[in-house]
Amino acid sequence: MGLFTRLLTGPAAIAERKAAQVATPTIMDAMPEAISWPTDDDFPSYGMAYGLYAREYAVRVVVDFISRQIASLPLKVYRKRADGSAEEAPDSMLARLMKRPSPLRPRERFVESLLRDMLLDDRWLCVVGLDKTSGDYTLRRIPPDSYSLQANAYGELTQVTVGSDGTGPVTRYPLPDPRVVMDIGYLDSLDFGNPVANVLRSLLAEARAMAAYRRKISSNAPQTPAYIFRPKEVPWESQEDYDDFVEALRNYQSGGGREGAWLPLRDGMEVREIGSLFKPVDMNDLEARDKINEQVALAFQISPENIGFRTGTNSNIAAYKEKLWNVELLPYLTAFEEALNFTLPAALGEPDCYVKANLDAKLRGTLETQYQALSTATGRPFMETNRARALLDMPPVPGGDELITPLNVTEGGQPSPQDGGQTQNAQTSSSPNGKALDMLAEFRRAYAYDARFRTQWDDMMKGGADEARP
Repeated sequence: MGLFTRLLTGPAAIAERKAAQVATPTIMDAMPEAISWPTDDDFPSYGMAYGLYAREYAVRVVVDFISRQIASLPLKVYRKRADGSAEEAPDSMLARLMKRPSPLRPRERFVESLLRDMLLDDRWLCVVGLDKTSGDYTLRRIPPDSYSLQANAYGELTQVTVGSDGTGPVTRYPLPDPRVVMDIGYLDSLDFGNPVANVLRSLLAEARAMAAYRRKISSNAPQTPAYIFRPKEVPWESQEDYDDFVEALRNYQSGGGREGAWLPLRDGMEVREIGSLFKPVDMNDLEARDKINEQVALAFQISPENIGFRTGTNSNIAAYKEKLWNVELLPYLTAFEEALNFTLPAALGEPDCYVKANLDAKLRGTLETQYQALSTATGRPFMETNRARALLDMPPVPGGDELITPLNVTEGGQPSPQDGGQTQNAQTSSSPNGKALDMLAEFRRAYAYDARFRTQWDDMMKGGADEARP
């Protein structure tokens, strides 16, 4: 074997040929695998929160709606007085903590994350700390997968174990501990939280199956509901003619530089419509998807009209908004307030303070409704003339800085300027138009029950009519 032969057949040459056979990596090869829908078996590895919140449309919309609506409410702090009344305490340590619970996140985003933990994992936990820079108290949110709970045989929590954040050791808090602020929905000796999303897994799996089926039909179905007809009496000129038409048809289907153009047809060919073509819309899965979205909203006890899953009307949209805050979101809000007030005021050394969300900020209604309600509640105008004129960019007038009370609004009179005396007249059984209508009512009673009066009245009216004739 010569030198030239060894160079062609040696190990170095074989390795070079194998390397040449390897395709050059492209950008598409470097891209990660496309994210696919998780199956029921994949949920434990993905995590319930990631699998449902990050990938399920209806769950994402409902959870974001609830958490953002409640997190947008101002959290006020009140102090109980000795006589049982309460006053707002904006300068208390608890109030400063509610304004800035975390030095790393805004208040609304911080509260939103706690509510999201509750909706997705049926539990949330915070630990009270101290900011060394400002000296104020802070709250640190502990993700649900970063702590474990222990309970006794009666389902009573006995200890919280918080895992290490990479900079410190594992921390154990024997309960009760004022530094631990938490809330758990379902609790027994074995389960610590049972989220609503668990019962939606089968329903959402059905939605994923319908979405996958629809994608397959959309990608495999004919893009044009028609076919090309060629009579059998018109033969092909040659095999080359047939192959050329087939190649043109393939180019037309894949683009081939013919976008917007029509396929050139041979003699005798015509395009015929497919009347019974199965289309993706025939599955009627869009209606089923809407029904699934509605069921997800109802599982979280929210009306689909308030989220947009179902269309409301102008007549009931105000009623749905009132129901949203007075019925649907109120349990979530009350549970959140009570969880904060359970240990947090005592941990800050202010046991006489408590946190309460300003729900009135969401129930004020339109500007017209607010003004009518304020005027009715006060029984008089509540705004000065010059202040009202300033709203319309009009100059002030002399005497317009005083609050004017109309003469018909007095103590013990009608309840508000918009009443018009109706309530007062109803209470006193008097007519709003005075004696004239009272006399008319007396005349009607006499006409109905006195036959002689009715006869005299009819004769008088008849004579008056005769005199009126020409």
